[in-house]
Amino acid sequence: MLATAMTAALALAFPADGNSDQWLARDVSGEGPIASFLSWNYSNVITRAHCANGQVTFQYFYTFPEAPSPAEAPLALLIDGASHRLTPSVDDMDRQVYTLSSQGKAALRRARNVDLDAPNEADEPWYLGQAAALVDLAKRCG
Repeated sequence: MLATAMTAALALAFPADGNSDQWLARDVSGEGPIASFLSWNYSNVITRAHCANGQVTFQYFYTFPEAPSPAEAPLALLIDGASHRLTPSVDDMDRQVYTLSSQGKAALRRARNVDLDAPNEADEPWYLGQAAALVDLAKRCG
C-alpha cells in the first residue's frame, strides 16, 4: 500500500512526458552540465546544450541531403509557444554553436513545453516535450 502511494506521488511530481527518455543529462568534466536530445531510435544526437560562460548554447547535429547551411536556416527554441531565436557563432573549438538570449534562458527556466525549430525533412519543429533535462540545465546555468 505504501509503495502504491509513493508511486502515485512520484507520478504527480514527475508527470509522464513521451520525450523524456530521449534526453540525456550529465555533468561533463571541464564543461559542466550538458543535455542532449536523441532521435526517436536513439541512434543520433539531434541537439546538445550546455552552459558556456553563463549562457545556454546549443550544437545542432541533424543533417539530411537538402539541409540548408546554418546561415540560411536560423534556429529557434519555441518555449511555451513563444519563439526565441538562437544566435549562431563559432566557439573557441571551431564548432558551430547557437546561443539562447538571456530572455530565452529566463523563459526556459520555467518552461512547460519546448520545441526546437530547426531544419529537418518533415519541415516541422522537433517536439522536445517538457525537456526537464534542458530546463534543469538552464536553471543551473549562472
